Amino acid sequence: MSRRTTSPPVKEQTEVRVSVPVAVALLVKSCFPVILALASSGTLFAQAEHSGSATPPGRTNPDSSALRSPAKQPSSAVRQDSSVSQAQLERMTKAADRVLNRIQAEENDLYLRVNYFEKPSRLDPNSYASREEVAQWQGMLQQLKEKHDLVTQLYADLGKDLDAELKNTNANEELVRQFKKLVMDGFPWDEIEKKRKLIADFIDEEGKLLLFYDKNWGSWIPNADPDKPEFNSASAASIYKRLRDQILSTSEQIEKEYKAMSE
Repeated sequence: MSRRTTSPPVKEQTEVRVSVPVAVALLVKSCFPVILALASSGTLFAQAEHSGSATPPGRTNPDSSALRSPAKQPSSAVRQDSSVSQAQLERMTKAADRVLNRIQAEENDLYLRVNYFEKPSRLDPNSYASREEVAQWQGMLQQLKEKHDLVTQLYADLGKDLDAELKNTNANEELVRQFKKLVMDGFPWDEIEKKRKLIADFIDEEGKLLLFYDKNWGSWIPNADPDKPEFNSASAASIYKRLRDQILSTSEQIEKEYKAMSE
């Protein structure tokens, strides 16, 4: 059997990239023209004065004021803020873009890595030429985990990162607070948190399968049906089936959450 490479061919990467759902950062960015229109009419700040704010999952004590319900401002402040220049709002939009673009890029990379582990060949023990190749895939799985941890941290730091970028626009504090709140409210936090947990489960399950391959190397029948591998022992067959079913179920749920994030 020929030795497989540890990364997908360029053509295959391109094909997978096309299938990546629209990432959440892109969805939020699509709201910017609306933000600009509302701001120019004064509606944005009137709405922000009376609304609560969304809090990312797992952050019960956010440091950022944008994650807490804003105090009501005098009507004169709303009138003053509503006269903010279009140029200033565009500078803020570009500042927020820098934060969202990074999330967009890392989300796409994360999805590509997950997608490559979802390929049917990963569930076929005969697709691995040796224990060394299994070890290579264990290394790739660790890279997937690190990417997942990075994306999780980017979402957790969203308020702080927006603060840092928007501060450089020299906009007043109240304008920054209201603008940041609208950006953060555009994120589908429930779906993001569900996806985070599912990918963590997926990584754990894939890790157990690769460990199973290593510990039970040679216990499967060569050239068997890739969709129904056969094993020399009932115990090994039972463990494999359980892990396979878990991975397929988790993978299906991950795809559903990505789809929900793009709707």
